[in-house]
Parts: sequence; C-alpha cells; structure tokens
Amino acid sequence: MATALWIVAALVAVAILAWRLRKANTTLETILRTERDRVDPVDDDTDESDDPAEEPHSVGRDRWHR
Repeated sequence: MATALWIVAALVAVAILAWRLRKANTTLETILRTERDRVDPVDDDTDESDDPAEEPHSVGRDRWHR
C-alpha cells in the first residue's frame, strides 16, 4: 500500500511540474512575441549615411606631416 502511495505522489508531482513548465513556456512565448512586435524594422537603405564614423580621417602623427 505504501508503494502505491509513493507512486501516486510521484505522478502528481510530475503532473504539477509538467503543468507549470507548460504555463511558463506559454508566458515566455507571449513575452517574446510582444518584444518582436515592439522592435522597429531595420532600415536597409545604405545610400544615406549620416554616421561621421564612416568619413575618412587621419590617426596619430600622420596628420601633422601633411
């Protein structure tokens, strides 16, 4: 009788664990879906560049010798 009780207790624990993991997975999917919807689409237009880092520049002592 005690063995049957332990088996039933283990089955209940596994069922609760599976239910909690499934609920957590659903919550995570909802959060990730919301975050994907919030992100602005990437601008693939590379013709316009206002980034000053892409302009040519001199580094070090080379600029003093010109």
